[in-house]
Amino acid sequence: MFDQSTCSGRSAGVWVAVVASLVLAAGAEAQGLPELPYIIPNDCQLECCRLGDWHTTFAPLPVAKGPIDTQRVAVIPPRTAFHVDSTVIVVRQAGVAVVTKPVRMQQYSRDSTMLMPGDTVYLLNYEGNDSFRAVVHGKIQYVDGFWGAGGPGMGKPADTPSYGKVLREEVTEWWVRVARPAKYVGWANMTQVQSVAGPDACSEGD
Repeated sequence: MFDQSTCSGRSAGVWVAVVASLVLAAGAEAQGLPELPYIIPNDCQLECCRLGDWHTTFAPLPVAKGPIDTQRVAVIPPRTAFHVDSTVIVVRQAGVAVVTKPVRMQQYSRDSTMLMPGDTVYLLNYEGNDSFRAVVHGKIQYVDGFWGAGGPGMGKPADTPSYGKVLREEVTEWWVRVARPAKYVGWANMTQVQSVAGPDACSEGD
């Protein structure tokens, strides 16, 4: 028989976390969250993403079979040219945000659709300019960050009004399809890569 008096604070905390995760998962399924990992085609984590001819700089770039089957198939050496013809965002974990005060879904547009207290917003990926692709009431829509300072999205002043809170942040990866003539075709995870020149049309110019 389970003796509740022997349950330590740490164990109780673990059980609370487990129950909370189950509740979040059940809620996500009920709200029409797409099956994960979820691939968003033709999307990029840069605001000025550019396909075409790129090259590695000071470090090699691993190449995998794909964004789902991430088995390594090749490595592009440093200072080597390659071609990129496709880009996707892979959602590994959806974020969860809850509305606590009435707020417009898109605060910086003419859309007057409102989010109401108790609404749950499942964040899929960040689109830039504080806008998120999200699941709201079972539909994929665009939502501006409504949780004030802190949390995912654009940095805000500490006194920014908050209309909700983030319970869990989204986890995404940026993958591109790469090719080297007569050598191989595969996919590279660019999420944390800083040793490649070519993808950012804003900072690198033409």
